[in-house]
Amino acid sequence: MIAQPVRVMIVDDDPWTTTALAHALDPDPEISVVGIAHSGDRALELAPRVAPQLVLMDITMPPGMSGIEAIAQLRLLLPEVRVVVLTTLAPGPGIARALEAGALAVCSKGAPPGELRASITRLARGEDPRALRRLAQDIVISGDPLPGAPAVAPRLARRELEVLTLVCEGRGYDEIAHRLGISVWTARSHTKNLRDKLVADNLAQLVVRALQFRFYAP
Repeated sequence: MIAQPVRVMIVDDDPWTTTALAHALDPDPEISVVGIAHSGDRALELAPRVAPQLVLMDITMPPGMSGIEAIAQLRLLLPEVRVVVLTTLAPGPGIARALEAGALAVCSKGAPPGELRASITRLARGEDPRALRRLAQDIVISGDPLPGAPAVAPRLARRELEVLTLVCEGRGYDEIAHRLGISVWTARSHTKNLRDKLVADNLAQLVVRALQFRFYAP
């Protein structure tokens, strides 16, 4: 149970979308929508004033600053803020670049309200591999070019490859531990080591790296 409601800001150039999302989140006492912005520039102006813990960010917001640029600037402005990318039902270009900019997860605008609320409260508690389910598939479907990977991939142990595969599948730490017959602490430790080896700032970037180096194919 979260002691205080998660402070959420919604950023999308479509007022109908922001209204619908705010309405979907409103019934949850663990979530408080503290700000709505209809451009990346406005989001950067508003965020320091409303101090969101989590931002739902659209990628494409013409004209002006893109959502990807806004994510990068927002992470510099408020390093502790968590960003979740908003996409349409069919993932479009930009997902991998948004994750490189610092987003932690991707959520469809058409997701059921309960699923959206659960994702927000889960991410507010900390990074969770369960928030990455279908992320690898969405990146591939989007057609977004992945950042170039070094010619030589880091060497991973068999157990690290097993953990990486399960993370990319969106399995929670409890499930990873159960499937591999290890403790949750060991599952988390392997994941941390993988982030270090693959130079990933967060779990979502770990999925990007797994695709880059072809350690995982959805």
